[in-house]
Amino acid sequence: MDTVFLERLSLRSVIGVHAWERAFAQQLELDLALSVDTRAAAASDALDDAVDYAALSERLVRQAAEADCQLIETLAARLVDVVLTDPAIRQVELVLRKPGALPAAQSVGVKLVRSQAEVP
Repeated sequence: MDTVFLERLSLRSVIGVHAWERAFAQQLELDLALSVDTRAAAASDALDDAVDYAALSERLVRQAAEADCQLIETLAARLVDVVLTDPAIRQVELVLRKPGALPAAQSVGVKLVRSQAEVP
């Protein structure tokens, strides 16, 4: 299986459990590793045979902007669901970071690994 990846995609979302956190959309960072078979895309050199990561990133940015979650785990799960709407993506590894959430840490976050086999 091949991997298509996106690193440090910038998202904004209302997220947090404290009132001061929920007063504004916060900056988040997203990494994706998408398990896909790239042979058809490589052979045809056609976007129709590839994962359109530009369109996917737009959907993820929109989902995050529309979300209103307390927990980063909840938002990450919603973003994974968006990714797995593409049946060509067999598995996704998603890392969602919340920079500045703790003064002593560069960021906090969550890492989810899900596959098409887990999609209801």
